[in-house]
Amino acid sequence: MVSGLGIIDEYALNIFTDGSSYPKKQRAAGVGVCLVWVNESGDEEYEEYAPPGWQNATIDEMEIEACTVAVQEAKRFLKDKNRFKRILIFSDSRYEVENYFKAMHIWPNKRWLGANGMPVANIDLWKRLRKEVKNYPIKVDIKWVKAHKSNKYNRAANKLAQQSASLPFNKPLSHSQTTRKWSDRNTKRGCVPVLGQEAKIRIISREYVKKAKTYEYRYEVIDPDDKSFKDLDFVFCNEYLSRNKCFQVRFNSEQKRPFILEIIQELECSKYKY
Repeated sequence: MVSGLGIIDEYALNIFTDGSSYPKKQRAAGVGVCLVWVNESGDEEYEEYAPPGWQNATIDEMEIEACTVAVQEAKRFLKDKNRFKRILIFSDSRYEVENYFKAMHIWPNKRWLGANGMPVANIDLWKRLRKEVKNYPIKVDIKWVKAHKSNKYNRAANKLAQQSASLPFNKPLSHSQTTRKWSDRNTKRGCVPVLGQEAKIRIISREYVKKAKTYEYRYEVIDPDDKSFKDLDFVFCNEYLSRNKCFQVRFNSEQKRPFILEIIQELECSKYKY
């Protein structure tokens, strides 16, 4: 094998994937795929693919979708069944790599519930990827690669994902209902401490989770006196809350299973807009 990169498997179809999402551009998002193989002369060959992007998608959604697109694109290479021993996907997403095995072998047997008893995020996308992988005649593995540093194919996948996101023609992958946030920060799951406290929040998005028969909300903290002011996070609640509305609520005290226990009152949003 000629590669000086040290990670290309000459017996595999190697696929470098990447996802991108731009919150400041209404979360326009895309995926990039770079397929690499070693020919009979021992030299590396590659193909690049960047489909039209998606509207209003998160980076985690795009990382999963990038793997699904990669597996779909690899099908045309499998006409000669003896050509490759496996598909090897490279991703710089810890989220994707660390949850891939769970999505393939654990979550389906636990009704797609995580260790905290709540539904895992992005269930429909994980199910689609699993279906594609399970239909393959050869094994599909995944490995982590450091982002955009020493590998030219990973850098290529990143540029392709950016190219894809520049043409967000596809509709959102999820069915959540979203409104524009006030904060200039990005959403980070688990960033707001859940300690049984009261909090003043504004609802950004709402999605009904069938598995749990409850709603998952993305919210921002609107109280300037709160240490989490302007932070954006996720929380579950059994009650229907309107987007773009502000509420004073009481959280539970389970950081891994954040829930709104009580809606204390609806607030006048104009008093808190920053």
